[in-house]
Amino acid sequence: MKRKILLMILILSIFMGLKIDVYASSYSDKFYISDVIEGISYAKVKNGKTEYRQAKFKRRSSDNKVVYCIEPFVNMAENTNYKGYDTNYEKVLSMSKSVWKRVSLLAYYGYNYKKDDIDHSADKWYPITQIMIWKTIDKNATFYWTDTYEGKKVTKYTKEMEEIEKLVKNHDKKPSFDGDNIDMSISTTLTLKDENEVLSNYKISNSNGLDAKIDGNNLIINSKDTIQNIDIELVKKDTTYKTVPIVYVSDSYQNVLSVGSYTSINSSLNISIDSGSIKIVKQDADTNSITPSGEGKLIGTIFEVRNENGDVVGEITIGEDNTGILKDLKYGKYTIKEKESGQGYILDDKEYEVTIDSNNKTIELVLTNEIIKKKIRLHKYFQAENNKKLVEENITFQIIDSNDQVYCEVTTNEYGEIELELPYGKYVVKQKNTTAGYAKVDDFEIVVDENAPDVMEYYLNDLKLPDTYDYNYNNLFISSMLGCITLLCWKLKYAK
Repeated sequence: MKRKILLMILILSIFMGLKIDVYASSYSDKFYISDVIEGISYAKVKNGKTEYRQAKFKRRSSDNKVVYCIEPFVNMAENTNYKGYDTNYEKVLSMSKSVWKRVSLLAYYGYNYKKDDIDHSADKWYPITQIMIWKTIDKNATFYWTDTYEGKKVTKYTKEMEEIEKLVKNHDKKPSFDGDNIDMSISTTLTLKDENEVLSNYKISNSNGLDAKIDGNNLIINSKDTIQNIDIELVKKDTTYKTVPIVYVSDSYQNVLSVGSYTSINSSLNISIDSGSIKIVKQDADTNSITPSGEGKLIGTIFEVRNENGDVVGEITIGEDNTGILKDLKYGKYTIKEKESGQGYILDDKEYEVTIDSNNKTIELVLTNEIIKKKIRLHKYFQAENNKKLVEENITFQIIDSNDQVYCEVTTNEYGEIELELPYGKYVVKQKNTTAGYAKVDDFEIVVDENAPDVMEYYLNDLKLPDTYDYNYNNLFISSMLGCITLLCWKLKYAK
């Protein structure tokens, strides 16, 4: 117990002995009021008391750099040592973070700020900046311009103050695409326009190997042919001042501010580089499925794919699963046309247009082909007396496919005719029945292909069978007669 108490006392003693200075200072300097800014006067009003002033520069003795007064109604002591601080500004000045940030930015974008077509180097910008700083710090006071020293209130420098105000307002504004996840295609150039119009204030701090550059208000990205996910990091970093702001304080005199750089602002966006694909499912137009008609084959159909410039970018071949796919296509418009149809199918001469983009990366098309078909006409006759041909109705034929399966059965009509349509393939025609006394026609083959005529006609004639009944009767009669004669002779022989 004693050891614990002693330890606690030791720790407390050490802690109390430490001197923690949150306002650590490493600066010391003097200040002075320099030249008058001709033609510019102003007034400060608070608690019913008005103070008139002629605009003058206030400078730091060590380097003659201008400083701003940050206590509007306290005088600045010339040639008196001030302590300077470059951290914990809010605590040093007993000022809120928001007020301090605005004051430091007004000082930065005020007098001597230069960028592109903005130039605040004229002397007038110093008192304009000073007045704006005071208006920010003391809301209970009034500050206005006068036409002469102790003269009348006038309105001027309105546009100048609006310009500084705009710069301060936009200081924290990041590019409009900050934090966005941008989807772009392989092998393309993407231009992102900053709708906030602040991109020119930023530089690319890290593109992670991606080809990217800032051109005015545009971020231009060139992707490679590799699918990847990359962060582009941007930074808004001050290059005007080498040091941060320094505030110089005095217990008896006006505190002053020396302008310095601002804290860097970071922005980033994610670039997802992707590609698209075109998938084709091939179907038979009659079956509305991947099952082909007849002996046709959908497998092996070839499509040609062209980009919007008309260049061939690849081919799609229908495989065993009746599908084909072309991958790694960059975003854009494509035209698809059948180059070679499957066996037994009519070439589809239509062109199909598709667009691949970030919302439609995989395009799937179900395309059909018409099978080659031919019209078959059977004309059926049988041979009557005097070799006269008569139409033979109600005669049924089986159409057998190459798998020895009955494709269909058909029967002649009253005119002895059959008309049907057969898809691509080889077939055997078998006659099932016939008119009594007439022979069936021999089996015959029909080949339906691209070389066959559109209408294939067959004239079929059943031949009459021999008259087997009369032939047998005569034989019987002759046999009987011969038998009788033989019997008669035998009787005569033995009668003697």
